[in-house]
Amino acid sequence: MGRHDRLVVDYTLLESSKRNLRDIIKALEGIDKRSEALRDIWGHDSIADKMDEFVTNWDSYREELAKNAEDLKNHVSGALKNFEKQDLDLKNATEKSGKNGGK
Repeated sequence: MGRHDRLVVDYTLLESSKRNLRDIIKALEGIDKRSEALRDIWGHDSIADKMDEFVTNWDSYREELAKNAEDLKNHVSGALKNFEKQDLDLKNATEKSGKNGGK
């Protein structure tokens, strides 16, 4: 048996993925609060109106994107918990087996 018959779980990658997804969701959910504050930077009312229209259209896509990111974060979190549980169960079984002389 070589190293290719082993499952290697990168817990650091899963944890950082979960954090990154949480940050993406937070940014997507907070973007609508900034749109009114940005209105003045466009310099002209017609440009600001078009940007408002864009933001309004973007809202429905943003909400769907945020929901999909939330679902993905939940899957990553669930996978992480399951792998951690399996590692602990395997560790406990190995220790128990060692204490019973391999029986």
